[in-house]
Amino acid sequence: MKTNKLKFSFFIISTLFMNSSLIAQWSGDKAFMIGDYVEIGINANGYEGANLVDSIPTHDRDGFGQLGFVSNPKGDGWIEYNGDFYMPGVKENGFGLTFTILGGEREYGNNAVGLNEIPGEIIDVVDNLDSTIIMWEGMVDSLKIAVTYSLKKDEHFYTTTVSLANLGPETISNTYYYRNIDADNNQDLDWGFATLNTIESQSGMSDDSVIISAISEGDWVAELIFNAYGPEWKGFFGGFSNRNGRVMWHGLDGLNVEEGSSALSDQAFGLSYYAGDFPPGKASAKTFSFETVFNREAFYSAKEVDDSSINEYELDVNIYPNPVNNNHVTIALKGNFNYQLIDLKGQVIFNGAGYNTINLELENLDQGIYIISLEQGNRSTKQKLIVQ
Repeated sequence: MKTNKLKFSFFIISTLFMNSSLIAQWSGDKAFMIGDYVEIGINANGYEGANLVDSIPTHDRDGFGQLGFVSNPKGDGWIEYNGDFYMPGVKENGFGLTFTILGGEREYGNNAVGLNEIPGEIIDVVDNLDSTIIMWEGMVDSLKIAVTYSLKKDEHFYTTTVSLANLGPETISNTYYYRNIDADNNQDLDWGFATLNTIESQSGMSDDSVIISAISEGDWVAELIFNAYGPEWKGFFGGFSNRNGRVMWHGLDGLNVEEGSSALSDQAFGLSYYAGDFPPGKASAKTFSFETVFNREAFYSAKEVDDSSINEYELDVNIYPNPVNNNHVTIALKGNFNYQLIDLKGQVIFNGAGYNTINLELENLDQGIYIISLEQGNRSTKQKLIVQ
């Protein structure tokens, strides 16, 4: 039974660029997001789990000199705090792609167990007074994947935004992105590996929200929650080294996708997104996001406050490339539409009308985050655009 219908939204992030802070958050081939209540380390291969750096203090519980993510949901100054959420033993934590090309299904993944099948690197870090953004890009076969991690420093969650685009001459079909993790919450405190994994909400049921949680109650409650919205998302739990997004999405091979189901076990859980087909060319690019939550009460409260929404995905639109690094962006939306490019102060940079596909030149824009607002008839959407 659902208790919340969550509209998917991005939180407004300041674009004040601080070079001194940037250096403090990015070290070699890894980067960190350090907030008031949440700390995350991003590996060179794009997943959470980075070797510590002496100049960047953290509250890691790993014991092996690594930070995945930790949280202080009580906000008590890091006295009773949770983490590292996948600390001991085999560290099942990562993401991957499943798709069909040239008649064969292929599976690729990057994972803390040492699986690094999608070549890529961190391409930029923007650390502001109130937020940090880490951008990672990779490509396998001809499918490009861009992952952007965003943390607003006074919140109890962070957002993962994924963009996919086919840069090759062959059609890529039946494409799935997945996020898989075994959440050994606070294992160093109570020496227990089991979590209570629950599919609290599943798309295609009462609405299209997806909420899946892993909770442990040792010395104190530790919860890890994935939140997504849209019919393309599915939450699942079961198994461990899950590597096929199609299997996860459909709940095959013993994986559970039933809304309301729950199990206390040492198992993986996560999300799968069905991205569909990608014909040759960037016009087929798609972008989607989800949130990793450590304090549901604070998260839901923030959602209520931010109900104005940056993004409700009411229009079937593709905006690419995103992040932008070549001074222009393409908006692909079937039919006539009106558009505005807005900075985070609410000022309209420019506006106009388009039909099917338009290209916007951005060479005079400062680096940072902007909002593209689109209207078509009585429908509208707002999407975040990162300009590098």
